[in-house]
Amino acid sequence: MFHGYFDTSLKLTRSILRRDRMTILIWIVILVAFSIVLAPGMDVMFPGEEARLTVAQIYDNPLMVSMMGPIYGLGDADIFGMGAMYSGFMLIWVIIAVALMNIFFVVRHTRADEERGRAEVVRSLPVGRIANLNATMISAVIINAVLAVLTGAGIAVTGVEGMGWGGSMLYGVVIGMSGLIFAAITALFCQLSSSSGGASAMSGLTLGIFYMIRAVGDAQGNDFIACLSPLGLATRSQIYVNNYIWPTLVLLLLTAVISAAAYKLNTIRDLGQGFIAAKPGRAKAPRSLSSPFGLSWRLLRTALISWIIVMFALGGSYGSVMGDLPNFIGDSPEYLMLIGIPEEVLNIMSDADKAGIIVTYFGAFITVMMTLVSIVPILTAAMRPRTEEREGRAEHIIARVVPRWKYMCGYVALAFITSAVLQFAMASGLYLSTDAIVEINPFNFDELMQAYFSFLPAMWVMIGVAVFIVGVFPKAIGAIWGFFGFVVFVSFIGSALDLPEWLYSISPMHHVPRIPLEEFTIVPLIILTVIALVLTSVGFIFYNKRDTLNGI
Repeated sequence: MFHGYFDTSLKLTRSILRRDRMTILIWIVILVAFSIVLAPGMDVMFPGEEARLTVAQIYDNPLMVSMMGPIYGLGDADIFGMGAMYSGFMLIWVIIAVALMNIFFVVRHTRADEERGRAEVVRSLPVGRIANLNATMISAVIINAVLAVLTGAGIAVTGVEGMGWGGSMLYGVVIGMSGLIFAAITALFCQLSSSSGGASAMSGLTLGIFYMIRAVGDAQGNDFIACLSPLGLATRSQIYVNNYIWPTLVLLLLTAVISAAAYKLNTIRDLGQGFIAAKPGRAKAPRSLSSPFGLSWRLLRTALISWIIVMFALGGSYGSVMGDLPNFIGDSPEYLMLIGIPEEVLNIMSDADKAGIIVTYFGAFITVMMTLVSIVPILTAAMRPRTEEREGRAEHIIARVVPRWKYMCGYVALAFITSAVLQFAMASGLYLSTDAIVEINPFNFDELMQAYFSFLPAMWVMIGVAVFIVGVFPKAIGAIWGFFGFVVFVSFIGSALDLPEWLYSISPMHHVPRIPLEEFTIVPLIILTVIALVLTSVGFIFYNKRDTLNGI
């Protein structure tokens, strides 16, 4: 039935791995390094069995379990160690990152290649009908296998107590299999959707739905509901506690079934088409598309509006727990120090002032966290000119009367505007939700806005770095995500590792005053703004001079 359909799959696999070798390497290095570094880092943050048990018991409540998954082994001091705590805190988030890597990879080499015409060129050669999809899935297997082995071996080599070879290798295998099932899901959506954007959106939405299903099941303690999600299945491995293999085998079976469905659909659809037809466009373009900014807004509006709504809801979700926050945290010094309350403050903190201090520090903590999350969409907007270049769409506009700087200005201006709107949305969501929950709102609206808007210069520096790389080093566009990962790492993990001060100074977030914990100072914000303007200006100058196709 499938005779000849898989011909030259191995040659195409080598081609795919060669084309994407740098991107794959960056993903694997970042994910493996994150897992390896964090293992001893948590051991430093929570030394001793008593500290680990205290923190784990604090997190063992429906709210936190719905966010991170269940923590196994709490009832048995003999099996609950750093490994169980590490797996409970980190597994879900690492799986989400690996799932995104696989979604991007499969879309890029299947549906996106069809849109660019590459798949048509390949199909004109003596290759099998589904050889390209097969090669993509083989490549995904290789990538996830390498990631699994390096992650498991790397964690085991750290020598952290309670994180032996058996549990560590299972940790790596669970991550790899979880990534592989999302590669299969994405391959299926690439057959259903008629565009790469649609396939990415469907796959990302499915990941979000699976996360919510797992969250509901875990919060209710319902294993059946939680296991309807690959994320819930993965956590049932109970890594470093019981080390169950059966969830991995179920993930493998599901991957095989979904992949077979994707292969079958690929054999019966036309190249470049999808089973879900694209909606027809307008007969006439609106006047807004006559300007570069209007075009930028049309291309990015859905994604940016979605991000604004999500960040407003995220702020509201944190505000909804403010009323119970002091009782939830209790008297745990570990949790209080985790949200940034210094030990000297803990020693002098009276019961009367404790609730207010906890809310203040927690508010500052989530301000940094949500700001880091909001950097993702503005970086995507700032880097969109490079994406348009690589897709071959930018040259059709630049070849006409539109100046190159003006074309780029539409995307960059949108990134700067969105940064302010996102900060306003998050602060508003936090304030309004808190105001609806508690009788006396602990947040002052003006002070809250000042705290969030103080991070704008740091966000602008990140935009400036993106524009600079797009203009000067377009081949190294992926480096901006590496720098962003460094900023996230320094903001949350760096303090536990006692890094040198100069390393902290590289992060723009390090120079922003944490209001109301620190006094507002305008000088560092002015310096950050100047740095952002310089980087952006240099990026514009070089973008205006360089060849459009340079770096491809």
